[in-house]
Parts: sequence; structure tokens; C-alpha cells
Amino acid sequence: MVGQNGYGGSVTPPDQEPLSYRYGAQPSPRAGSGFLLAMLALLLGAILLLNSGTLETSYSGFAFMGIIPFAVGGLAAGAGLRVYSTYGCIIAPLLMFAIIFPLMHYTGAEGLICILMVLPFWLAAGLGGALATWLIHRRALRRGKDGDATRLQVMGLVALPFAVLYAEEASPPQWQERSVVRSIEIAAAPQAVWPLLVSIPGITPSEGIATFTHDLAGIPRPAEARLVTRNGQLVRAARWGSDIRFEERVTRLEPGREIGWDFAFPDTSVQDYTDRHIAPDGPMLKIDRGGYRLEPLGDGRVRITLTTTYRMRSRLGWYCELWGERLIGDVEDNVLAIIKTRAEGKES
Repeated sequence: MVGQNGYGGSVTPPDQEPLSYRYGAQPSPRAGSGFLLAMLALLLGAILLLNSGTLETSYSGFAFMGIIPFAVGGLAAGAGLRVYSTYGCIIAPLLMFAIIFPLMHYTGAEGLICILMVLPFWLAAGLGGALATWLIHRRALRRGKDGDATRLQVMGLVALPFAVLYAEEASPPQWQERSVVRSIEIAAAPQAVWPLLVSIPGITPSEGIATFTHDLAGIPRPAEARLVTRNGQLVRAARWGSDIRFEERVTRLEPGREIGWDFAFPDTSVQDYTDRHIAPDGPMLKIDRGGYRLEPLGDGRVRITLTTTYRMRSRLGWYCELWGERLIGDVEDNVLAIIKTRAEGKES
């Protein structure tokens, strides 16, 4: 039975109070919009700090691709619900991502390729976190509460991504090997095609075909590949655009039939002018080997097959493999189109 206190208010008898009250515990303070925004800023700042150097093998793991954006979306929606009412769970995360991704790209913190790769996961997980926050908010309102989160819940939402992140770093995934293969038929004799497989100098920007990788993702187009001798070894010295350089050190050579190589990257020009998270000889990705194979088909035609083999380690290997097929496949399709145009031009 509820009694009256000296000021006319009701008093709950001790035996009807929650156990947490009777034993001296107090409910967690409510998380106001200021606290939510502070925790969101802390989370984003920590992500930027980790992303600047220590976040390596987990960059394409569950924590970075799913749980971190879930937490960002949840925190943004929590603050948004206080400002935009029920529409905050949609407006706030979308507005957050609309600011973050262009800012990271144009300040040079992230390359366009990585942004394109993580964007589908971040949008889905961010909106998922926002939806979860909205559902918790609605449930609290139905129970007669004011719908505010507690500071303990918010701090748990901030801490969870880093717990999973460091668990992934402590047990990195195994390396997986993949190959991307493209072929093209050329109406030219083998002797007209073979020299272009060994060296292909002076490629102009107008040569080749339009691709997602070169024309949208921003990867420079091939500029040349010249066969040279270095320390007694044959090397195809390759250049993309005006800045990207790497080597293809010849490991097998059957004139008129096949040439193969191991990739070598003497400097950091690839990641410097594309995206540092796709370093071709880094902790997540290693572009390993490649080569051309020439097959005469008769009737003055040949088939050229270009293969690139790489190794990766990611907990989302199936997703990274899709991007490998797209990005490397576009590069191979473009190079084969250049060879076809040049070889058939010589025959005409």
C-alpha cells in the first residue's frame, strides 16, 4: 500500500521497491543527446585513429564491416530521435554517412575503392543499428518509460565493436589464393601478337575500353610495359598513369607461346596513388604472379589468355573475391583490348 509523505506525495513501501533500490543501487543516468553525441564522436575518433595504422587484417572483418557501423547508426539514431522525433532513426545515420565518406575521400584519408567496397555494408549495418535503437525506444515508450537509453547501454554499444575488433586482430584469418583469368581472340598471326605480350610501350589514354575500375573507381590506366634486363634477370617494367610503377620479374618464357612472371613492388606508388588499404604486398593482399598464354586457333587467329593470381586474408573472402574479379578483371580486359587493337591494326 502506498502512503503519503509530509509533502502530499506518495511513498512506496520498502517491500514494494525494486530490489536494486533496496540494496543501494541506483538506476543508470539517462543518456541525453549531449552524451550520445559525445560517445558518437569518441567512437568515430577511435575509428580514425585505428584506421591510421594499426587496423590491418581486421579492415575487412566483421567488426569493421558490420559491428562498428551498427554502433555508429545506433548512436546517431539515438541522438536523432531526440532531435527529429521518429524520423531520426533514418535521417541521422544517412546524414552522418553522407558527411563522413566524402570527407574521408577528399581529405585523402580513404581512397575511392575502399569507400565503394565498405559502403554497402556500412549503409545496411548503420540502418540496422538505427532500426534497433528505434525499436528499443518504441518498446520503452509502450512500457510507460520515456524511451531514453541509459549511459551504461550506450557505453556498451561503444565498447562492443572494439572488443570484436581486437578479437579478430588476435586471430587473423588464413591466406586464400585466387586467380582472375580473361581471354580474347585476335584476328592476327602469332608473330604479330607475341611482341605485344613481351613489351607494349607508349599506351595512350585513349586506347583500351571503358571500365568501372579505370573510369569510375579511379585506377590509372596502363601506360607501358617494357622488357628489360636487371641483374641478369628479365623484367617487364610496368607503369600505370604517370606515377604508379611495379615490376613483373619473368619466371618462365617460351617464345611465341607463353610468358610468366612474379610481381614485385619496389616502392609504395601503387597504394600512394590508389588506396593504402589495397597495398599489393601488404598484410591483407599480395598480388603474386601472372602471365600470358598464346594459342593459335588457325584461320589467322589466336587466343590470348591473361592470368593474375593473388592472395588475400579476410573473414569476408567471398565479398573480396567479387571485388578482385571486378577490379583485376577490368584491368586485364583493358590490356587485352589494347593488344587486340594494336595487333589487328598491324595485320590490316
